[in-house]
Amino acid sequence: MKKLAAIGTVALTSLAGVSGQVSAAEPTSESTVIKTVGTKSSVHAQAETEIASVTSLPTPQPGQKNRSSGNFSVENLPPGTYALKFVVEGGNPGTHFNVMKDVSGGIDPTIWSDVYSGNTTSVQTDRSFYISNPSGAESNFIVKVYALH
Repeated sequence: MKKLAAIGTVALTSLAGVSGQVSAAEPTSESTVIKTVGTKSSVHAQAETEIASVTSLPTPQPGQKNRSSGNFSVENLPPGTYALKFVVEGGNPGTHFNVMKDVSGGIDPTIWSDVYSGNTTSVQTDRSFYISNPSGAESNFIVKVYALH
């Protein structure tokens, strides 16, 4: 039985019957989680680091056409970040939304559409993203963004 222990976290994963080498970088923060992913022939470690959290209303804010949250930043990503993961807390299972970029004095483009909890997206960085056009929510919910690296 091979085991992967990540120094400085509570992560300990048993890899019984898995051949090959498994490695993990030392976590850089307490919010880092190490998971093993893949098949028996291709197992590698994946780290998730929380990089943003924002509260969204279940509908657009008063006076807004799309915006349901304040701005949040996706910057200063851990080295090797290859995707972003969105996790909804406190919303209904079917809650989904768009993510838009706040453009001062311009038209705000939609960056990611129809995002559900657990979705992964391409990596884009900016300090002015916001949740827009939520659907399936009946009350405020929290969206957490994780860097996958």
